[in-house]
Amino acid sequence: MPALYPDLHDRTAVVTGASSGIGLGIAKALLLQGMRVAVHYKRSRAAADSLCAEHPGRAFAIEADLDTDEGCVRLAHEAVRALGGAQVLVHSAGIWNDGPIATLSRPVLEEMFRVNTFSAFSLVRELLPALKARGGSVVFIGSTAGQRGEAGHSHYAASKGAVQSLALSLAVELAPAVRVNVVSPGWIRTPMAEGALREIGDVVASTLPNRRLGEIDDVVNAVLYLASDVSSHVLGQDLGVSGGALLVVPRGQLVPR
Repeated sequence: MPALYPDLHDRTAVVTGASSGIGLGIAKALLLQGMRVAVHYKRSRAAADSLCAEHPGRAFAIEADLDTDEGCVRLAHEAVRALGGAQVLVHSAGIWNDGPIATLSRPVLEEMFRVNTFSAFSLVRELLPALKARGGSVVFIGSTAGQRGEAGHSHYAASKGAVQSLALSLAVELAPAVRVNVVSPGWIRTPMAEGALREIGDVVASTLPNRRLGEIDDVVNAVLYLASDVSSHVLGQDLGVSGGALLVVPRGQLVPR
């Protein structure tokens, strides 16, 4: 990928969930724009180390469990120490599992919200001084599941809807020093969606106006735009990357991202 956004060169970014899927694609793209990136991972250390080997002195692997506030605090502080600051936060880490509400225990609900929602609060709180120092941009990875009713994973949809609502409030609270936006993918070909897409991928694609599933680069391009100064007048927006799914797919018909 060429350096499409020269203003990003030599800036600093923290990318969560950066060892696989969408997060890995985002970390790679930011590095190719010339940024210095804190590459967060929880389990997949090999992928994070590989990025660091490809981009010595510009990529820094940091392990942290975002299930806990302590893990979020440690990630933020280690990232700022490694990078010398943090001008961009892309919060891509998350979990998904399904189940009707009758089967959702309190521990399952709490884990979903700790990882997908509470971590967003904690990371922004801890990175805020660095983000404010040089004019920051926060991009949360949401989901179309948080924008409509979908049966079978209400806890996931609620956790993403909460992040989207958080972004609206923070966009007002933190402006003009920090911009906050959301990128909400629909069905994207990722390791997390691979199993489900094997079963229903063709059906999903047939419902979309452009008749195809999304690719990781579709999400990456949206994130690059929001991280860059070319979107300096854009805040509090939820940029959908779904092939128009919200325009045509009946409520409740399809399951998750």
